[in-house]
Amino acid sequence: MKKHFLLFLFAWMAATVMVAQDGSLAYLNKQCPQLTQLYREELKNCHAHYIFAVDVSLSMCKYEETVRPALDAFVKALPMGDRMTIIPFAHDAISNKMGYDATIDAQTKNSMVQMLSTLYPQGADRRDRQYYDTDIYKAQQAVAKSVQMNQQYDVNIIVFISDLLHCPENNIDRQFNGTEMGDMHTLMKSAYNANSESMVFTLELPQSGSPAGYVYPQLQELYNDWGVKVEQQRVPNNSEALIRQWFDQQKDRIMFMKLQSIIIRENKANPIVVKTEANIDGKVKAHIDWKATKLYPKITLDSTYISNSDFYFKANPDYIHYSEAGEMHADIELGQIKHKDFGFHPLADTLHFDVKLPVDYQNEIDKLLEGRPGALANSSVYVERSIFTFVLPFWLTVTLAILLILYIIGVIKAIGRNSKLCLKANITLYDAEGNQLDDVRRLPKQSSGAVVLFGAGGSASQTRVDDAEWQFEIRKKNGNPLLVFQKPKFVWTKKRGYCAAGKAQSGVLSYDSPTSIRLKCGTGVSDITHGIKVQLTK
Repeated sequence: MKKHFLLFLFAWMAATVMVAQDGSLAYLNKQCPQLTQLYREELKNCHAHYIFAVDVSLSMCKYEETVRPALDAFVKALPMGDRMTIIPFAHDAISNKMGYDATIDAQTKNSMVQMLSTLYPQGADRRDRQYYDTDIYKAQQAVAKSVQMNQQYDVNIIVFISDLLHCPENNIDRQFNGTEMGDMHTLMKSAYNANSESMVFTLELPQSGSPAGYVYPQLQELYNDWGVKVEQQRVPNNSEALIRQWFDQQKDRIMFMKLQSIIIRENKANPIVVKTEANIDGKVKAHIDWKATKLYPKITLDSTYISNSDFYFKANPDYIHYSEAGEMHADIELGQIKHKDFGFHPLADTLHFDVKLPVDYQNEIDKLLEGRPGALANSSVYVERSIFTFVLPFWLTVTLAILLILYIIGVIKAIGRNSKLCLKANITLYDAEGNQLDDVRRLPKQSSGAVVLFGAGGSASQTRVDDAEWQFEIRKKNGNPLLVFQKPKFVWTKKRGYCAAGKAQSGVLSYDSPTSIRLKCGTGVSDITHGIKVQLTK
């Protein structure tokens, strides 16, 4: 029954490859019909790397006539382009029997069959101490190195064939120590890439009284850490139908793994690169780089949102439901992050982009990725900065605030300027012929709010002029402090008498040159006319 089991195993594996080569994809058509059709040609060219680590220690020699013919049949059935690696091991990966590793073609098939004829020790070789025990650690190292040197293959099928007896004489159940586990992790880090799919089978040929499992739990833990599935199968002693059923399950699994490796590679072929920046007003600009693939021919931007409940995102309506096919290299104004209240608010949260790659077969992709990150794994960004929320942009708010401060300062200075400016002037009188009537009258500096009446007497007169029947007033007119550039000034106004020769009845006194005023005592032609020149002094 044991011999029949292995014959069934290798016959199944050979049939699996041949079925794939012939394009029989019934199982995949049932599981992932759209992706199977889409990648039919890629599946035909998806080659596997089969690695057989074969225990050739003395306790395994009794299985030679079971293992060797089965391997021989499997090698002969392999299609061109697949790779076959055979690693014999006992105490070590046997130094004088290095196994075989080659891409299958007509010549390598013959060479591998010849090598299998000397797989197990014969005659005197059986007395060599290197065949006395079994070291899975050395075998695992050789397997990992083989995977590392052949990373171009999308699928790795690894089969350990052993009775898992470390030392049959003493029935020792050896375990990997910490150093060995660390060394294997280091080796496997460089051996297993993220795009390939791997599966490990440990086929244990039972030995009476052998410790069950050997290092299997540690081997399983080691591979699981790198995302590789491990299954242990002891050679069953039940019906042939159950054996065939197990074979069929593995055949379907390998086909699934091939499609899985293709989709994983395609999923990573052209990832979406989203670079964003948010300014102090919360305006978000995104630069998106993306190129269509066979798997994802189109991209769609549906919306953007912020996680923090105190903030909200006001999307740019031009890019809601925006979509593009083929290729995208765009700078997009996505919208604006705002807070519920006005002011500065610290934000340290994630901004999510509802970027989608719409396809009809997304459920099939999810099934094949099995929890791995999708192409949209980078469709969010962490934003950490202060956000200013107001009816006006930050720069305009700051500008208006500065202008307001400057204006207030200007008003204060205008008020001070109004209070400091006082009246001081020289006043000269002339007759109708232009003769100076007397010396220049020097008007002393008055208070900032003083009003000076000049001319005819009367109780209100401050400065009397002989023979004058006229009177004019000099008054300070303050500038409006709210109009910060309006300076205070002195104005004159006729209070009594008549204007001479159509002269104005009021006017503004100038610092730059004397201001001329002509007033007369009566309305007749012969009435005395006075010319007055007022020169403001500082």
